[in-house]
Amino acid sequence: MSDQSKKLLEIGKELKELSVKSGRLGWAYYTTGYDFGIQESYDKITDYLKDKKRFETVCAIRDKTTDTEEKRMADLLFDSFERFHLSDEVTRITKEIQVLTNKLSGILNTHRSHIDGKEVTSLEIQQILSESPDRELRKKAFLARAQVNRPMLEGGFIDLIKLRKEYARAYGADDYVSMSLEKQDLNTDIFKGWEESVQQKLPEMKKVREKYAQKYLKDNTVRPWDEDYIRGQLAPALNTQVNMTNFYDYIRTFFAHFGYNLDDYNITYDLFSRRNKSEWGYNFPIETAKDSRILANIKDRFHEFRVLLHETGHALHSYLNDPEKIVLNMGISGIISEGIANLFGGFLTKPLFYSQFFSDNLKEVKEQFAALKEWQEAHILQPVAGILFDQRLYTASIENAEDIHALKWSLDQNLNAVEPYGDEPVWAYRIHHTTHPIYLHNYFMGDVTCAMLEETFKKRSGVEQIEEKPEEFARFLYDEVISPSGLYPYPELFKKIAGEEFSLKYIL
Repeated sequence: MSDQSKKLLEIGKELKELSVKSGRLGWAYYTTGYDFGIQESYDKITDYLKDKKRFETVCAIRDKTTDTEEKRMADLLFDSFERFHLSDEVTRITKEIQVLTNKLSGILNTHRSHIDGKEVTSLEIQQILSESPDRELRKKAFLARAQVNRPMLEGGFIDLIKLRKEYARAYGADDYVSMSLEKQDLNTDIFKGWEESVQQKLPEMKKVREKYAQKYLKDNTVRPWDEDYIRGQLAPALNTQVNMTNFYDYIRTFFAHFGYNLDDYNITYDLFSRRNKSEWGYNFPIETAKDSRILANIKDRFHEFRVLLHETGHALHSYLNDPEKIVLNMGISGIISEGIANLFGGFLTKPLFYSQFFSDNLKEVKEQFAALKEWQEAHILQPVAGILFDQRLYTASIENAEDIHALKWSLDQNLNAVEPYGDEPVWAYRIHHTTHPIYLHNYFMGDVTCAMLEETFKKRSGVEQIEEKPEEFARFLYDEVISPSGLYPYPELFKKIAGEEFSLKYIL
């Protein structure tokens, strides 16, 4: 290792130590609602990144190195330092964004919705939407998610959008979206044609929705509060009651098929709902290959294993990364991370996982999930509307709640064939808009990546399904994706594996 690489690695190690402390504080905040000094931890990271001498060291190495790996390390560290060396204005805005984001995430974490005056958890809302034959009750449950809109707006959500736009201007970018995508090794060109693809798929989606609306709702229209119910009718196994106290045994048995022994990894699970705990699901990769924590909210239904498989996929990915590649690990695309997690989450409806639960009626359950496939394939582009909403919050003029609602209604109508359904749309409950803007594309593009990986592996290994050779697939996943993913920008890694540019064709 050259002296230059050693210098970059030393900076990476010091940043990592600060990040680990911040991650632990974030875990406490999201699991208990208590803030033990998150902003102070952010300030320490900021102070480190504001150091002019360190930044000059990174810039000097970046300018003169010819080594590919060393250049990538310098580029990644440059991206971390740069914003604190542009102007005092950029530094000020960065701090204001951190403070407001922390405040708003606290509102989201502690908020609880109400139905007919009774407090309900997100799990209870989900069970109503999945299982209740009472369509009016399902509507109330779905609209209850919109109750957090007002507290978030009153807490300063629009101010947060404006701050991010202001940051992009001060940074010198065209807009916040293009700036954010550039930091992810992407650009807006990758989204070209997506709306047209949705429009082409829309007739098929409408046809499938009408078919099942007539069958299960005695109506011609599927409303947003009907979708989970229809999925539950197509595959009742999803709503099967399960004793979740044994969740780890099921998860461990599944991952063992791929040659992974979860007992070898230090994964912490916090899975049951309580007041002031975030109602979303997260993986906190506190320290690569040493400490990974999973926050989720489960109760007693089979479909809740999807989030456990997904988040455990994240945790496993953290342990499979090389802890010595501290700086390169900073370059792992969110698409790769979410893609690997979605890959394992998708096994919920495959025999390799569900056979543990339905050994007495495997044939029937297989038929149920086959019936569900038509619905899923028709809705494969449904996430696009949410992705574009996430982006257009920063390219449209947003001055008040009505601007946000008009944007959401428009995208839902044009891309999901969903007409306005209440006084205001459901949107603020999705925490990504607050804590991880311009991120939702990672899940969808992760699914496309998974489809590409499956196709590539099946061609190379001569199998019909990857579960025929799970350990061989795990080796393929490590060699082709996990090991090199920090070194290459996402588009380059995709092309390296697939032999062609990213394309939606893999899921269409």
